Amino acid sequence: MNLLILNGLGYRTVSPNCQYRGTDRRMATHCDTVPDDHEINRLFKWFLKEGGESGVVHDVLKARRYADLCNQYFPDKHFEVIEVTDGKTTPENSAPQLLGFDISANGFGSSLISLALLHEPTQKIPEEPMIVLTNLIREHFRPRLNKFGLFQTVADASDCRRAMIALQSFHPNLYEGGDLAVFTVAGVYLVPQSVNGAA
Repeated sequence: MNLLILNGLGYRTVSPNCQYRGTDRRMATHCDTVPDDHEINRLFKWFLKEGGESGVVHDVLKARRYADLCNQYFPDKHFEVIEVTDGKTTPENSAPQLLGFDISANGFGSSLISLALLHEPTQKIPEEPMIVLTNLIREHFRPRLNKFGLFQTVADASDCRRAMIALQSFHPNLYEGGDLAVFTVAGVYLVPQSVNGAA
């Protein structure tokens, strides 16, 4: 089971009706208002050790407890645990809520949706061919995003990924540096929170 602990409210939006909740969101940090040996900071150390650079952890009980504590000690945030799967794989967690399908670096990281679809079309030099084509891709695929800023189907996410890879093949680094093949379709599922903050 691949789990991410993320700030539940995405920081990129296109409208009040679309709140991005994919993989490209802020992770928890050290809580400076309590000692290092406090439970939240012990769990932060666990998160760093197990999650490493990707932030992927596997212990659902610790992940839920850490998210609960983050919501208590960072009151302006809303942390949640999500399970991330290969787009075609069903989640291991029981009773998950499908948030949608993202196009994420290595299945867990930055998102082509967040990078390319969740902002307004570029108005500069509209006759520039790459600008015209990126705007067309955005106009075609953005209406297919659900209220969480994610695709509702694997097919739509896969089609968008293929279109972006094809366009970047004509213009290197258009969306992101390097090879876009590292971006894969990822299922994003909300893991139910623990009851009364208990692990």
